[in-house]
Amino acid sequence: MWIVINKNKLIVFIISAITIICILSIGIFANAAHTPKTHYIAIIIDDFGNNGDGTKEMLELSIPLTAAVMPNLPYTEHDANMAHDAGLEVIMHTPMQPINGKPSWLGPKGITTDLPDDEIKARINEGLEQIKWAIGMNNHMGSKATQDKRVMKSVLEIAKQRNMFFVDSKVTANSVIDEVASSLNVPCVSRDIFLDNSKNQHDIQKQLEKLGNIAVEKGYAIGIGHVGPEGGVVTAKAIRTEIPLLEKRGIQFTYISKVVDIAMSKK
Repeated sequence: MWIVINKNKLIVFIISAITIICILSIGIFANAAHTPKTHYIAIIIDDFGNNGDGTKEMLELSIPLTAAVMPNLPYTEHDANMAHDAGLEVIMHTPMQPINGKPSWLGPKGITTDLPDDEIKARINEGLEQIKWAIGMNNHMGSKATQDKRVMKSVLEIAKQRNMFFVDSKVTANSVIDEVASSLNVPCVSRDIFLDNSKNQHDIQKQLEKLGNIAVEKGYAIGIGHVGPEGGVVTAKAIRTEIPLLEKRGIQFTYISKVVDIAMSKK
């Protein structure tokens, strides 16, 4: 009888333990299911290198930013160093030939489709030597050059040699950057939103809200703004205004390198 009673108690104990474990497991999985996901935004600011309007204001923003610095300009090294010292990530804003536009818009030693491969590579390397903090590149203009597989192969071979990533500013729907980068195993992502096609602060804030929507939908988003005449102080003000609003939505600002890592892990 004593054995039977203890057997019954043992059975009750086991059932109770299993019940408790099941309840705890359900709670853990429920909490995990309701844990909010982090959404990331990386903002690249183009056209550093000319001490342009809004440079100071961009450097003073309280979020991680990526400075895209143009080579071969009067303030190339100055702006790259200032951006790095301010805690920004630095990439090279590589001038590339557009379909339409003045050659002068590229600045000195732009990448054009008439250049031989060795000259393209020499110009890319020369620019990167001026921007010693650069960990990647993106394109300045380039609606013609970024459609040319030979040109982009030369550019991206340098990226591969230097263990860099490339951000396609996506100035044409016919860009071959991602295709060529994939063939060379070079990390590559594409811009989602241009922030400051308008110089109106309200319009720029609307673009930032759209950027937030993309980040919530796919987990990350890439926006490009500018210092100088295309953006400058007004873009910095718009970003500053939107920071707390986007953070309330569970969005975290980060460097472009983080978004590249996230995007490549999903490919």
